[in-house]
Amino acid sequence: MILKCVAGPMDGATYSLSRTRGEPNTNRKPDGLWFDRQEDNGDWVQDQYEFDRLADSGANVTMVYCYGGSIPGTTR
Repeated sequence: MILKCVAGPMDGATYSLSRTRGEPNTNRKPDGLWFDRQEDNGDWVQDQYEFDRLADSGANVTMVYCYGGSIPGTTR
């Protein structure tokens, strides 16, 4: 299964989820479907992505997540 982020700071990011135990899924794992990042000024924000739809991409099912906005003031 593939997760794909649309719009926002993670636009175009894709993650491949494996069903095989012990096999690595991605080299950068989303924390659910929100991402913590530090802005240029040093403040932490949380970018949230919401499930939008399923898309068929050949042999894989793709879950598409659209950008829902940022929440300021999150800490790491």
